Amino acid sequence: MKLRHGLTIMICLTLLVACGKVGPVKPLQKALPSAVNNATLDQKGNALLLAWDIPTTNQDGSPLNNLKGFDIYRSDYNLAKGCPECRPPKNLLRQVDLAYYQSTNRNSKRIFVWDSGIEEEVGFRYRIVPITIEGHAGAEILIHRPCYSAPYPPMDVSGEALDKQVRLSWSAAEESRQGVTIVGYNIYRRSGDNYFAAQPLNDTPVIETAYEDFQVNNGTLYTYAVRTVIDLADQRLESPLSSPINLKPQRP
Repeated sequence: MKLRHGLTIMICLTLLVACGKVGPVKPLQKALPSAVNNATLDQKGNALLLAWDIPTTNQDGSPLNNLKGFDIYRSDYNLAKGCPECRPPKNLLRQVDLAYYQSTNRNSKRIFVWDSGIEEEVGFRYRIVPITIEGHAGAEILIHRPCYSAPYPPMDVSGEALDKQVRLSWSAAEESRQGVTIVGYNIYRRSGDNYFAAQPLNDTPVIETAYEDFQVNNGTLYTYAVRTVIDLADQRLESPLSSPINLKPQRP
């Protein structure tokens, strides 16, 4: 009787120990990047300029320290049908390596990507996905816009180089299409062998056909070009760059 009672106690203890065991510890879920901020999509001539701010936090609010870059996907759509129900693009357009991009763009906090493979009277949709060093995808965003026939750039761009100052002037652009409004002009500048900046010197389109640039250094050769800015079908777009002009400010 005592033996049977002792055996019963041992079985119960064994069951209790077995029930107290836990399975293998699961690793904590990795923090993934937040979606990009302030994404914009602008038509400049016969190209689209996609831009966004680099995210600095993960989706859980922790610092984002392992961002490798971005995958950009693109698709097109029929303007007549619109894009409210477009499927997310699946065709990879480009991969942006963040370390390389920042090394060639002075540690910029904003990414600029040009897409010259566009067509007039066609809409384009993009999907931007942040990617970690480990290859994990973060939160994505979608952005789209239609593309139209760009206006002509202004003609007869000329300039005068003065002491720490440059003066530009050009002939007014003409536009005969119905529903098109000429908003003004954007001025672009580069120095040396650099490309023209993605963003214009002016904050808002210049209404006049003249512009003065005081943010220059004497002895530096600058190249300027101008784009016409129009509004068409609730969209703002720019012309291709005008013929460039080289100017070097200097003391008289």
